Amino acid sequence: MKKNIICLVWIFMLLACGGSKARTVPGQLQPDSAEYLANMGVGYLNSGQWQQAENSLLKALQKKPQLVTAMHALSLVYVYRRDFVKAVDMLNRLVLTSPKFYDAYNLLGTIYTEQGHYQLAKEKLLLAANAEEYLTPENAFANLAVLEIKYEKYTSALRYAEKGLLFNRKFAPLYNLKGLALENMNEYVQALENYDKALSLLPRPDSIYLINSARVATKLGDKQKALNNLELAMGNAQSQEQKTEIMKMIRQLDGG
Repeated sequence: MKKNIICLVWIFMLLACGGSKARTVPGQLQPDSAEYLANMGVGYLNSGQWQQAENSLLKALQKKPQLVTAMHALSLVYVYRRDFVKAVDMLNRLVLTSPKFYDAYNLLGTIYTEQGHYQLAKEKLLLAANAEEYLTPENAFANLAVLEIKYEKYTSALRYAEKGLLFNRKFAPLYNLKGLALENMNEYVQALENYDKALSLLPRPDSIYLINSARVATKLGDKQKALNNLELAMGNAQSQEQKTEIMKMIRQLDGG
């Protein structure tokens, strides 16, 4: 696997809810109804309370086994916990109930990508990306680009990123993925343009995008830009591992 793959992120974490959004406020529903419990579960999910979310969603499904919103939310709980076996089982159950719930195919594709099942991942993602009824096909095209980059198929990754941009020109992850593909094809000027475009579309800087931009700026000899981006990335870093990577790059640029 080439060196730049490490800068990929799990796009499905951000995108899996793209086509059909569950209500997150119980409203006037009966407190003991399946729909109420599902909405409570989604609320717990949104706040990162995985166990409470699972409990509420399982109760909802006991009352109404084919409640799509509950199945979808529960599959996300399992994904966040990296319990992919349960996630796949729940998603397969969902698509049997609602074959046109394309977020499920998109999420299945990203799970199979993570597990290293290339053909299964591509099959599910292509199904979602090319479904006329899917409201956010750019999500599936982004995940197709992730899949192809993981397997070092950079020309295909670039093609999928560009196809996704036909649906949404303001979707930052697709520009970041274009940048990764182009960088691995040694097209550094274009790669930097796409990384910077991705950054310009975000409400606040993303540390991964900043690291990508800094890495290519370094290759192009723009040390000042690289250092500026790395210092900004340090302020937005989400983990100690990421901070360590940033400091290593800064030391290399400073000659230390």
